[in-house]
Amino acid sequence: MTERGQGSVVSLHSDGKGSSGSSIPSMQSIVSREFFDAVFEQAQPMYMARPDGTVIYANTGYRENFRPSSAPRVDNGIITNLAPDHLDIVRRIAASREIETKQVALQVGRETEYYLSRHFPIFDESDRLIAICGSFINSTRQVNAEAKLKEEKRRFLDITRAASDWIWETDAEGRLTFVSDRVVQAVGLPPMLLKGKKLADLGIFKPEKDGSNKAETAINKHIPFRSVPLEIQDTAGEYKIFNMSGVPVFSDKGRFVGYRGTSDDITARLLAEDEAQSSKADLERAIGEITKKNMELEVTAKKALESARAKNTFLANMSHELRTPLNAVIGFAEMISLETFGPINEKYHEYVTDILNSGRHLLSLIEDILDIARIESDKIPIEIVSTPLKTMIADAFVLVQAHAEEKRLEMIGTRVMEDINLAVDPTRCLQILVNILGNAVKFTPEGGTIGIEYDIIDDTFADITIWDTGPGIAEADQEKIFEAFQQAHEGVYSRGADGVGLGLTLSLKLAKLMGGNISVQSSLSTGSRFKIRLPLAH
Repeated sequence: MTERGQGSVVSLHSDGKGSSGSSIPSMQSIVSREFFDAVFEQAQPMYMARPDGTVIYANTGYRENFRPSSAPRVDNGIITNLAPDHLDIVRRIAASREIETKQVALQVGRETEYYLSRHFPIFDESDRLIAICGSFINSTRQVNAEAKLKEEKRRFLDITRAASDWIWETDAEGRLTFVSDRVVQAVGLPPMLLKGKKLADLGIFKPEKDGSNKAETAINKHIPFRSVPLEIQDTAGEYKIFNMSGVPVFSDKGRFVGYRGTSDDITARLLAEDEAQSSKADLERAIGEITKKNMELEVTAKKALESARAKNTFLANMSHELRTPLNAVIGFAEMISLETFGPINEKYHEYVTDILNSGRHLLSLIEDILDIARIESDKIPIEIVSTPLKTMIADAFVLVQAHAEEKRLEMIGTRVMEDINLAVDPTRCLQILVNILGNAVKFTPEGGTIGIEYDIIDDTFADITIWDTGPGIAEADQEKIFEAFQQAHEGVYSRGADGVGLGLTLSLKLAKLMGGNISVQSSLSTGSRFKIRLPLAH
C-alpha cells in the first residue's frame, strides 16, 4: 500500500475485494487489529476509510471527537461511517486522488477547539486507490495564539493611528523602509514614493537655539529623539509642521538596524498657539484698560457714597431745620385765621388762608422727600399687620372727598366684603391710596368721574384699581411718571398741575416694600387706570 503526496511509501499485501468488484484488501487480512490499536490508539485523532466512505479504522481520539451522533457502533467500538464533512472530503479525494488539508473547528462544551486535518489517498503496489486516511492535530493553542496576535496587532495599529498621524521605519542607513498609509493625507504622496528617502529629504528639521539638529544628532548616536519639528511642503505647496519622534532598533545580537517612529501634524496647534498669544496680548491690554476703568469707577463710587452721605445729612437737617419753622408758620397762620387774638379784615383773612395752604403743601413735599430718602437708605419703618380692605378704601375716600366736591367730581365706590384683609402697613397703605386718589381728583377736569374697584388674584393678592375720566397719559410717558421728580409733559400729568412728581414714586416704593406693585393703563382718550397690587393676609 502506497501513500502519495509527500514522498512516503507504505507497502502491504491484499487479498480482499471491494464493493466495485476490484480487489481491495481487508484490514484484518493486511495487518492485525491489535497492531493498529498498539500503534495509533495514543496518537492524535485519525481515521481510515474506503473510497466509498466505509470506515476501515478509527482510533479512540477520532471516535470521541468526530463520530456523528447518528452513527451506530458495534461491539468492538468500530464506527461504520464518517462525519458528513469528512465523508465529503473522502469523496473529493477519491475523485481527485490529491491530498487535502483543512482547518476544522470543534465545539466542546462552551469552548471551541481547532484541529489541522490532513486527508490523503493510499494506493497499493499496482497504483490502485484502496483507502483514504485522515489525521487531526490539535491546533487550538496555535489558533488562539494567532487570533490573539492579530488582535494585539490590530489594537497596536489602532492606538498608533490614534496617537499619531503616520508612522515610519528606516534601515541602518536612515532610508525609509516603511511609511503608513496616512502619510498621503500629511504630505500628499503615497508611501511607495517615499521609500528609500531619508527624513531630512522630506523637509527641514527645526534647529535648536545653538544651531544644532536634535534629530540628526540622535540618529548619528543611535539614541531616541522626541518631538522634533520637521517642516514639510506638501504637493499643494502648503507648509506643514510635524513633531517627529523615533527610537533606535537593534537586532538580537545588538546590531543597530534602523529607527521606528511616529509623526504628528502640529500645524493647526502652532497656528492656534500664535492666535492664543495674540489674543493673550489683546486680553492683557483689555484687562489693563478695565483695571483703569475700575479704578476710575472706585473713585466715582467713593464720591457718590460721599454725596449720598451728604444728601442724608442734608435731609436730616431738613427734617429739623425746615419742618420746625414751617410748623410754626402753619400754627401761627391757623391762629390768625381763627382770629384768636382779635378780628382781621377780609383781605388779611385771604392772605392768611394762602399762607396756611402753602405751608401745608410745602410740609407735604418735605415729608415725601424725607420718605423717599428713608426708603433708599432702608431706614423707613414698615410694620405689616392684617388690615381690612374696606377700612382702607373708606378712609382714603374721606380724605379726598372735600377736594372732589370742590371740582364737582362724581366718586364711585365699591362694595367690599367684610372679611378681606390686607397684609400691609396701614399708614403706608393709606398713603398710597390717598396719593393716587388725590392725583385722580387733581387731574380730572370738573364734572368728571373717578372710581375705585378691586379683584382678588389667586387668593394671594388684592388688585385695587383707581380710575378716572381725565385726558389720560401718553404711552411714552407711562413709565416716566413713576420716576422721582418726573411728570409727563403732555396730557394729564403736566407741569401745570401742583406737585413736583414725588407721589407716584413714593407710592411705588412703598408698595414694593410691602410685597406689592403698581402699574398703569392709560390713553389720551379714555382716562387712566392705576392698579395697586397688595398681598392678602391669611
